Amino acid sequence: MLCEPPDGHGLGPVRPRRAIQRRRRQGRRSNGGQASALVERACGDSSAPSRERGAGERTPTRARLRESYDRDMKRKRRRRLAPVPSPAASLEQRALPIVSELARVAKGSDPPRVKLEGAMEILFGAYGESDLEFSGLFLTGWLRAREDKQVKLTLAWQREQIRLSLQDILTEGAASGAFHADLDPGAVAAVILGVAEGCLLQGATQGGPVTAEQLLRTLLWLVVSEA
Repeated sequence: MLCEPPDGHGLGPVRPRRAIQRRRRQGRRSNGGQASALVERACGDSSAPSRERGAGERTPTRARLRESYDRDMKRKRRRRLAPVPSPAASLEQRALPIVSELARVAKGSDPPRVKLEGAMEILFGAYGESDLEFSGLFLTGWLRAREDKQVKLTLAWQREQIRLSLQDILTEGAASGAFHADLDPGAVAAVILGVAEGCLLQGATQGGPVTAEQLLRTLLWLVVSEA
């Protein structure tokens, strides 16, 4: 309902106060709805398909992103790297074939001289340049043995097994007359092992003036009887 202004100055029809307030409330509702639509469009409404992404694809919600992250983390936890062997285990694993081969030679049926020559070839080959993997592990083991008890025990076991195989061959040769009858099998076995370890140190410094072959022949000459 329109009414004339009370002063009659001809300013045109004036709307009642209630009508004006109603109109303002309707305008606020309309503006609020438009603002909500803009916010939902900007943030991504997961309840309605995105026009830009396509009718069949929905905007990822925070919950879906969290599920994807959890799946990735579980997958990574399942992956188990291969265990890295300890220095002592690596040295023992690499030395076992050498120790076993020397024991096999010592228990064989060949003459003592053939056994000793074959055993020294295996030993000098392992400690020399022909087996760089083993010689590298052995050099590293010597350094670690000062601080690592397991490495120290592994080296001690390995040296003792090698020495015993050499001692068995020397004992058999001395008893059969193939070697000098008055030689000490235990001491000579330790000397042979020490010379082989010396070859290892020479190899680490680009070789020495005396080759492993020369050392082997010299040891045989000292041990073998000429009778």
